[in-house]
Amino acid sequence: MTSNSSQVPLPPQNKEAASQIYFEGRPLPDSLINFSSPTGKELFKQALNEGYAEGYFNLSSCFSHQMDPAFCGLSSLSIVLNALQVKGAPVWKGPWRWWFDELLNCCTPVEEVKKRGITFAQFACLAKCHCDVSVKRADRTSKEEFIADLKNVCSSSDVYMIISFSRAALKQTGDGHYSPIGAYNSDKNMALVLDTARFKYPSYFASADLLYNAMLPLDKETGLSRGYFLLSYNPSHKTISLCKLSSVENNPVINWTALGKAFCKDIPERLLSEKPNTLEEAAKVVLTDPLIMSLQHVLRTDIGNLEDEISESGERDVSSLFNDVKTTALYPIILSVLQKTQQNAPLDDPNEKQVVFATLFMLSAPPMLFKNLEPELTKKLEFYRDRGDMSPTLRHEVERVSGEMKELVMNFCVCEIEKKPGTNAFCCNGSK
Repeated sequence: MTSNSSQVPLPPQNKEAASQIYFEGRPLPDSLINFSSPTGKELFKQALNEGYAEGYFNLSSCFSHQMDPAFCGLSSLSIVLNALQVKGAPVWKGPWRWWFDELLNCCTPVEEVKKRGITFAQFACLAKCHCDVSVKRADRTSKEEFIADLKNVCSSSDVYMIISFSRAALKQTGDGHYSPIGAYNSDKNMALVLDTARFKYPSYFASADLLYNAMLPLDKETGLSRGYFLLSYNPSHKTISLCKLSSVENNPVINWTALGKAFCKDIPERLLSEKPNTLEEAAKVVLTDPLIMSLQHVLRTDIGNLEDEISESGERDVSSLFNDVKTTALYPIILSVLQKTQQNAPLDDPNEKQVVFATLFMLSAPPMLFKNLEPELTKKLEFYRDRGDMSPTLRHEVERVSGEMKELVMNFCVCEIEKKPGTNAFCCNGSK
């Protein structure tokens, strides 16, 4: 693919097609250097010699262009997931599993992505379903930190960077775009952008300063700046996957932004309006929320899958966790709530597991969820949630679940809810 663009006349099929202009690529602006040019090759050679192209070969061996003009985010993520060799890829063709943009159908349906693309928070949600992700908004990250991250990423093959930026800021056509970073030349302070829209632009070197500035303009869809993501993979780290959430029967459409809104706004407002007088009444408000019920389902599913894989010693750990939860002062309260909401269902073993995980959720939920309770009731609940009285096994699990809730939800919602002008939609600041 060259950097030159040419218009190609094609035989029109109808009147609409007769007025359509077709392109074979776009020319790169002068500020960008084609990767395959002599200068681009020299920049890459220097980056390789400096040790700042360590991840390039894994990325290039998995590189594929996006299968739809709106799939730059999905394509970038699938390339990196394949480079990281993340387990659990969907079936691609025949017996083969492979991460592929058209198969990344969770958080936001693929058909919706085709129409609107994918926002920064939606990409973060999707990536969080499959690997470990550090999210960096450009307006909250200094240029120095960005360059330091470039160096760290490009000197390793265990972590990769995907940038979300404005093409217009690079004097390219179009606007929002995603692409992985393949190398960094520290002498020239230039990064290699592996452009997933290969039908439009080739891969190119761009000034790190220019890339940083290209992440700052506000996204017209969300009113927030873009940024970048650092992606890595630890097979032993189980993620809370929204793919699992969206597969639950009769579930509403769920994403981390909606879950963040439930934590930040919906449930606290229900607690404020319903004014529960007891812990049982407060727990009922929280646990009957559809999004919270779905999250509990995922927690039960993850442990259920874990039980199928663990050793005898692991079985003892899970059994110990269950017993520890059942001995907490909060357990009988949650048991009473679920018995009253499921009066027609006898409390057999599966329902006992449901009570355990509902209790675990209430023990792990962030304090902000209960911010509108009466002070005395809040004080009583915090007494029941005191981790100092927990066994080491239970404390470890509560801290793990609590940490995941904070990282996967609260990082995208700082609890300052604003209504977007001209719409009926609420968004959490920092969540889009």
